[in-house]
Order: sequence, then structure tokens, then C-alpha cells
Amino acid sequence: MRSLVKYIQNPRWPRQQWRRAVWQVMANIGLTGLHALPLRKQWVEFALCPMPIQHLPPALDGMTLVQISDLHYSPLVWGKYLDQYIQWINELSPGIVVVTGDLFMGGRRYADKVAALLADLQTTYGVLCILGNHDYGIDANTVTSRGVRRADYLVDTLRAHGLIVLRNSLWRVPADPAGRSLTFVGLDDDWAGEMSPDQAFADVKAREAVICLVHNPAHCLKLMEYPWQWMLCGHTHGRQLASGVIGRRLYPKRYRQFTHGLYTVNGRHLYVNRGLSYGQRARNWCRPEITVFQLARGG
Repeated sequence: MRSLVKYIQNPRWPRQQWRRAVWQVMANIGLTGLHALPLRKQWVEFALCPMPIQHLPPALDGMTLVQISDLHYSPLVWGKYLDQYIQWINELSPGIVVVTGDLFMGGRRYADKVAALLADLQTTYGVLCILGNHDYGIDANTVTSRGVRRADYLVDTLRAHGLIVLRNSLWRVPADPAGRSLTFVGLDDDWAGEMSPDQAFADVKAREAVICLVHNPAHCLKLMEYPWQWMLCGHTHGRQLASGVIGRRLYPKRYRQFTHGLYTVNGRHLYVNRGLSYGQRARNWCRPEITVFQLARGG
């Protein structure tokens, strides 16, 4: 824990000007995903955020909840790069870790690898995972039966490693003697046509402390009819889309309302994690991120 605190206070992230220049050029034309190297292995930000929750069981007051997202474990995002963050998260002694989608890309062997990687996380209650668009395939807008089989294989592999996978379902931290618990509702991916909030929230009770996990924050507003207090998302990598003239020409009609960090939306809380992989990065606010929440009883 001491080394992690030292890292947060004095982050060892880069000053390689030539690589920053490459990132900047690619960002301006919307091609940062083709630059497959991180600026530096330690290029990550630990974002610390209080998480007040109504009806939170007293036993969970002060618990650490860690969110990671968009690992994209693949031939381009290496195991050594990701593994260092797993070890740093373990130093925090988290009660729960949530992984909000896009766990892997590439062949099935990377599903096996990311499951083994996440199984190294040490928590009090468990590691919760949901699926993102790329867990169904590279071309996530046209999901095929092959993509569904790919996602199913990932789910089976994660569960075989002792991880909890939520696909339009919920999971409760074991209840206290008074019957109170913290509930996580996890939604499947909408781009794959698999999201079903009616199914996911069907068993949520009144006055229940609920955290919703969904990959894409664009769904926040249409999910307002459901009883969640916090929504944790990923997907955006912290960016609007391409920032330059050419990039805007390539993506003229796409707009992201929620890109990174904490939002208050109609009295509820939305947090968008920028992800751990090193694609789609250029500016300081797009650094890879690990979010560390501290739960607290309150509104």
C-alpha cells in the first residue's frame, strides 16, 4: 500500500517527446488505435472517489471498491503491462473489484489469459465482470453467431476461474444480520443486442442499495426509470472522438455526452472510467485509469 500511495503522489509517467508527438498526430486524424505502444508502462492514474450510498449496510461503510475497464487484452495490449496493475490493486485490499467490459480482443486464448489475469485479484467478496462490445468481436456493430459464441466462451472461462459474470442479472454482497445488502446489477452489451434492463432489475427490492454496471455510458439517461444510485461505465477511453479537422470529418454525426470522470445526472451518480488499455490516448485526461471508490453511508 505504501508503494501505491507513493506512486499516486509521484506518478512515473512519461516525458518521451517523440512518442507524444506521434500520439498527437494520430489523435488529430482519429487513428490513435493504430499506435500500439503505451507512452510508458507506468502511465496510469489512480482516481480516488467517495461513494455515498443510501441504505448501505453498516458493515460495508468505508469499504474499498475498485473499478477497471477496457483491458483489451490482445496481441497489442500485453500481459506484463496489465499484470502490474493487478498487483497494485491488490495492495489496496479491495472489498470488491468490478470490470466494466471489453476484457479482450483477438483469439480465444486471450479470453483464457484475461481470465487467469483477473483471477489473481485478491478481494474480500469477489470480482464482478460485465461484457462490452469488443467481447463479442472486433466489428461489434455486426454481431454474428460466432461473436455470441466468443462471448459465451469468455463467460465460461471467467466463471471457471472463480469470477462473477453478470449478464442482465444481479449479485448481492452477503446480507448482514438485519437482511441488508449491497446489490450490483450488471447489464449485457447493447451493441450486441443483448441488453435487457427489465430482466436485470426484475428482482431489485425497494430501499435497496444498487450499483449498476453497464459498459457504455450513453445508456445512462434511458436507464433512469430503473432504481440505481450509482452507474459505473467504461467504453469511451476518456475521449469525445477524433479532435482534429480530419477526424471530425470522419465522424461527423457521433457525439458522446459522457466521456470521463464523475457526473451527477438527475440526482444520481455516473462514473465513466477511461480504461486500462493504451489505445485511443493522447492527452492528459485520456491517461489509463484505475478508479478507487470508498463506500460511505449517506445520500
